[in-house]
Amino acid sequence: MLKLSADDINLHATASHKEDVIRQLAERMVASGLVDPAYEQGMLDREQQTSTYLGNGIAIPHGTTDTRGLVRRTGIKVLRFPEGIAWGDDCDTGKPQTAYTVIGIAAQSDEHLDILRQLTHVIGDESLARQLHTTGDVATVGNLLSGKLGSEPASGDFLFAKAQVRLRSEASSFMEAVGIAAAILWQKKALTQAELSTLPSIPPFHLGKGVWVSTLKTAADNGGAAVIQPNTPLPLSGESLAMLIVIATRSDHHRPLLDKLAELAMASRLNELAGASRAADVVRLLSASELAGQQVVCRLPMPHGLHARPAANLARLAKNYNTQIWVENLDGHGSEVSAQSVTKLISLGAGLGDRLRFTIDGPEADKALAEICAAVSGGLGDPVIHLPDRVSDEGASESIPLKPLTPGEILKGLPGAPGVAIGSAHAMKETVFNFERHQGPAAQELERLKQAIDQVSTTLKGKLARTTNTDLAQIVAMHLELVADPEIQQDAEQHIRAGDSAEWGWQQSFEALARSQEQSTELLLAERAIDIRDVGNQVLGELTGQNAKRSVDEAHVLVCEEITPTEISECDPSTVKAIVSAAGGVTSHAAILARSLGIPLLVACGPRVLTIVEGTLLIVNCEARTVTVGPDEATLAHARAVIAEEQRLNEQAHASRLEPAVTTDGHRMEVMANLTAAKAVDAAVDIGCEGVGLFRSEFIYMAHTQEPSIEVQQAEYASVMDRLGPDRPLIVRTLDVGGDKPLPYMPMDEEENPFLGIRGVRLSLRYPETLKRQLHALLRAADGRLLRIMFPMVTDLNEWREIRAIYREVATDYPGARIELGIMIEVPSAALMAEAFAPELDFFSVGTNDLTQYTLAIDRGHPVLSRQADAISPAVLKLIEMTVQAAHRHGIWVGVCGELASDPLGATILTGMGVRELSMSARAIPRIKARLRSLSLVDARSLAARALKAESSEAVRELLVPSDRTVAHEHA
Repeated sequence: MLKLSADDINLHATASHKEDVIRQLAERMVASGLVDPAYEQGMLDREQQTSTYLGNGIAIPHGTTDTRGLVRRTGIKVLRFPEGIAWGDDCDTGKPQTAYTVIGIAAQSDEHLDILRQLTHVIGDESLARQLHTTGDVATVGNLLSGKLGSEPASGDFLFAKAQVRLRSEASSFMEAVGIAAAILWQKKALTQAELSTLPSIPPFHLGKGVWVSTLKTAADNGGAAVIQPNTPLPLSGESLAMLIVIATRSDHHRPLLDKLAELAMASRLNELAGASRAADVVRLLSASELAGQQVVCRLPMPHGLHARPAANLARLAKNYNTQIWVENLDGHGSEVSAQSVTKLISLGAGLGDRLRFTIDGPEADKALAEICAAVSGGLGDPVIHLPDRVSDEGASESIPLKPLTPGEILKGLPGAPGVAIGSAHAMKETVFNFERHQGPAAQELERLKQAIDQVSTTLKGKLARTTNTDLAQIVAMHLELVADPEIQQDAEQHIRAGDSAEWGWQQSFEALARSQEQSTELLLAERAIDIRDVGNQVLGELTGQNAKRSVDEAHVLVCEEITPTEISECDPSTVKAIVSAAGGVTSHAAILARSLGIPLLVACGPRVLTIVEGTLLIVNCEARTVTVGPDEATLAHARAVIAEEQRLNEQAHASRLEPAVTTDGHRMEVMANLTAAKAVDAAVDIGCEGVGLFRSEFIYMAHTQEPSIEVQQAEYASVMDRLGPDRPLIVRTLDVGGDKPLPYMPMDEEENPFLGIRGVRLSLRYPETLKRQLHALLRAADGRLLRIMFPMVTDLNEWREIRAIYREVATDYPGARIELGIMIEVPSAALMAEAFAPELDFFSVGTNDLTQYTLAIDRGHPVLSRQADAISPAVLKLIEMTVQAAHRHGIWVGVCGELASDPLGATILTGMGVRELSMSARAIPRIKARLRSLSLVDARSLAARALKAESSEAVRELLVPSDRTVAHEHA
């Protein structure tokens, strides 16, 4: 919503010409801190490119695409000219255009689309535009431009929009579904108070395929419809309720909706309606016209979407044809609009990658569609970027050519896994699965699907049983849950029973879930959509026989759009020297696996990386975040020297891996491993771990389709302790699920922000019996041996004391138990209250990954901000220091089990701050121990003191200890 103050609006402006108007707007923007002064020239340049006059006396001057970097924050300024300002001539009619209200826009990224969408209701309504130009009230102008006026429906309207659709509702009965619908209609003034109680008693009728309709004649101001889709189909009158449509009728305005329902039933498309995964799709199915004519789908390749200039160019092109051209945004909402109207085109809200469907009925259709599609692909006057090939709903594949990379060019990316590598580019081609939509009888297709799912499950279970890589084990366990997900299978079976093939039904089902995941407001959750597609494609591969493994014998750098966890788990580090991807995230499961396998991974390099010619020599430097294409000899020589030095250090660290981490002045640090399974202990001990600082017990739960028994858990914990022996400590974190780690047998409500919701001990307090069973298993496994138990996501003392009371209740059965209790410091409140917690605990363990996310308010999966989510931030370090000081005052110790512990600089600072124990992925242990042995505690303390006084993460990373200065001088 636009927020306008009186200072943003001048109702009595004067100017001599258009350029003077733009100068005034720019001055006001600069004075308010919206833009740099140079933005004015960008606004003038925009007017030279194309007029910003939109119609109805409204102009919206704004900067060019390449001046967006001059915008400091988004905002608008409004100047109104009672006498009008000449804004040039209409390029089509030659008639003069006069602007009365001029709205200057400063927008970062594509935020201008949101602003324009809010303005279109005024631009497209002559009466509202007249009010905008003549009102003497500044507040009224602000309300008109922000959508607060003119957006209320007229009495007697029939209302139906996305807000009236509830998908995957938690309704557990027909009565609950009706109640939700009634609340929606009441809010829209489409039901009276008396009708709220009447509605549940009206029997619905079954349209078919689980779609039920209930109608009521209303005396309310408006008619309307509400759609409720239960999370799982509900029993109703001997049938299944998959979707309930409640219609409040007024006059006969509801008849078009009933006609659409009848059309869908006649066309056997009710399954499509009942199984919709987006509210926009439901609205489109029930309200969009069935347009006659030829159609084509084009994707928008412009980074800033269909804003004013490309919309004007598209409208101008459409006006060349003497026939109506309709446009729909298949990835947006609402119905079709005329391609000849600039304001209607803007109202589509189409952004980068959105699919526009053009419909033309007439003799010029072929020519017009070809010309329009070419114009859209060319950017309609805006710069374009490459869009990865995808198949649209209509089956047409579109791609946009890019300028290929040439020798010497350098691309930037994000470091998914550290390292430097040299190798020839090898492109990993995406598998295109070949299958028909319709195949054999339903019973045969259902059996084929079952066999394919069973085969993938068997393969995953075998991989899980064989691996000692704890990161891979955790991801495979999650994939096992996905392939067994009853919801995906049920959706696929519905498609098959409707006549689709096993391949088609399965693909439709898992793609719907993946798209739904991608739309999550939690970016870390949205990033998990690739896991859904990974598992889905494994089943597709079994069905089509296209699961053949790729094999390249020579050393190479793998180049791809995005790599899945399954693909990276099959990479041989001896031949795959590095991986470079156009997309992907630094917190993805693929990145986690790359780090554990020691394969350098550079993600989010952009689509141009896909133009690298096969066999081209590449240098991948994840520390510098670059990939160099076709480097010269000098660059190659430097990269080879860096790699050789890294190899020497790794070999040296490996040779001394079993030696303790003792600083040059005799200070001992404990270096532990983060593990998820007992079978990984032996390898961790062999690589130098001195114990387990974080045993992720949720892995045991994730490996089972129902809660594991006390005996199963006990066996796993006992095995870990047996393998570690009496001299290596074990810290077990109690069940930590929620966020992106749900369990099918521990129901959790869908949350808008699950990382700020029910997770960690909050979930344990919801399921106290589950926690008690876990504690029984732990105490039995310890059998008198020392065991440390820590509890995740504790935020306040009351929470901790509730947990402690549960522990004490269980512990009465084990009078000889030797248990130390701790909590994880993962949220700022726990660090700030460390002084209060410390007297009641034996230790603290700092989880720097979550502590960083919550302290800096940056999602670690955010594609832009994730590089700022650096745990070495002074803000995070100060919270750790506060925790350490409180612990020392009360005689307890502090460990760190987040990624900062495996960062050489971070490990040094933590040592200097007084942290006693560092726990990390096993692969990082030799290098961290070697690092600690190379420095003195005095130097570490000096570095920590300077880091705590630094102003930013970047400033901390520029700090050097004396030994680093010596090395840097020698290399210079």
